[in-house]
Amino acid sequence: MKEVRLLVLSPSSPLSPGALYRHLVREGFRLRMKETCFGLVVEGEREEVERAVRKARELDPFGIFSKPRAYPPGDPRICRASRGGGPRMGFCFLDYEVEKLPLLSEALREPGEEREEEGRRRRLEVRELREILKEELA
Repeated sequence: MKEVRLLVLSPSSPLSPGALYRHLVREGFRLRMKETCFGLVVEGEREEVERAVRKARELDPFGIFSKPRAYPPGDPRICRASRGGGPRMGFCFLDYEVEKLPLLSEALREPGEEREEEGRRRRLEVRELREILKEELA
């Protein structure tokens, strides 16, 4: 069964779409691939595509994301050349998603760590509140 996936590189990834493409070719994958500004569109048999995704993530486990794509590369139904130009359907949402990927990458690298953002309030523990009240009322 054929599958089409979009391999999206986080903006924080040191890889380029070209480097990812060359890596998969060197690894011997015989898939239909197309470089995009966000990464690669990969089409082939489901098992082979899944293997390629796993192999790609070895390069940057926290900076390469994958999502299914409904149309294969060059499909005239969504091809900009066939439609007269302009962004393809879904481009604006993908652009928004890519903007958030560095945050996901960071969360995947350091799970379970809580960070206090500057200027952000956190909940006080009861004992901390008691100590503050004692100091203020004393």
